[in-house]
Amino acid sequence: MRDMPNLDLVRSMAVLSVVLEHYLLALNIRQLGPFQVAWVGVLGVMVFFVLTCLVLMWSLERKPHTLDFYIRRFFRIYPLAWLALLVAVLTHAPTGGTADHVFRYDAPSLLALVMQGTLIPGVAESTVSVMWSLPYEIGMYVLLPVLFFFVRRNFVIWPLLLFWALAVETAYRVPSNAHTFLTAIGYFLPGVMAYVAFGRWRPSLPGWLLPFVLAALWIVFWYHANFHHCWAFCLIVGLSLPMFRQITSPFITRPSHIVAKYSYGIYLSHPFAIALGLYVFRSHPVWVRLAISVPALVLVPVVAYHLVEHPLIRLGSRLAKYAERKYEQRALPDLEQAGEVA
Repeated sequence: MRDMPNLDLVRSMAVLSVVLEHYLLALNIRQLGPFQVAWVGVLGVMVFFVLTCLVLMWSLERKPHTLDFYIRRFFRIYPLAWLALLVAVLTHAPTGGTADHVFRYDAPSLLALVMQGTLIPGVAESTVSVMWSLPYEIGMYVLLPVLFFFVRRNFVIWPLLLFWALAVETAYRVPSNAHTFLTAIGYFLPGVMAYVAFGRWRPSLPGWLLPFVLAALWIVFWYHANFHHCWAFCLIVGLSLPMFRQITSPFITRPSHIVAKYSYGIYLSHPFAIALGLYVFRSHPVWVRLAISVPALVLVPVVAYHLVEHPLIRLGSRLAKYAERKYEQRALPDLEQAGEVA
């Protein structure tokens, strides 16, 4: 992976915006002046979509092997998601809520739980509410290798802009509160555009300006938030990232790197930390509830990363290398035979 401290900062801002939203909702704060709290974290999820596409395009560039890509992504996404579902079901954790009803647990049937675990778009509502975004990532994984090989042959942005405009125009006919993979394409494609732009553009803006630009974008689109406006938000974010030089201040890069490292665990586990402190201890003063919840928010992702996430990422890497060797061993005789015939 390239040394991109800017991306660590953006990823940190994204995951912290999701955490902020859910803490405020859990404290029954639904409005901050003209801003609806329920949207600040949604914008963070959109930034995740852009960043994920960008990073995975670099991953495919480093190793353009589709089987390798899918094996690695499986072990990156599924194990921690399954663990979150298992913990929610075993403890009856109220992590399946909405903006209007934050703490909710609906016991799923075994079939519903299995369907949730597939992370296939549109098959079932999740017992862990933040997992709503993961099926769209899984759908994106199907398209990314195709887009990668297209982009490597046509390393320009304008075809992607046309594809984005066509996808947005088609999805615009879907109601703004309807979540389908069709509507999500407009959120992902700007990450592919960012990949091209990083390869073609020379960054000219100072890195220290990036967080201020992102904060301004967040505020503007937060004020006018809906899922249709998020297409434009993602496009501007994706095309903005390559314009900034990398941040060098260790006071920014070090904490950003730490938060980014554990961001997936933070994303999946923070509803449990909130439920523990703000629901289980709801009869206590707010400072007591936060004193319980915040340490859990910090500790659980670290433990989950070192005990589950990282070991299984490494396992996925080893299995991907093994599968690649097997594929090459099977392909070699065919290539030799073709050479003999020629």
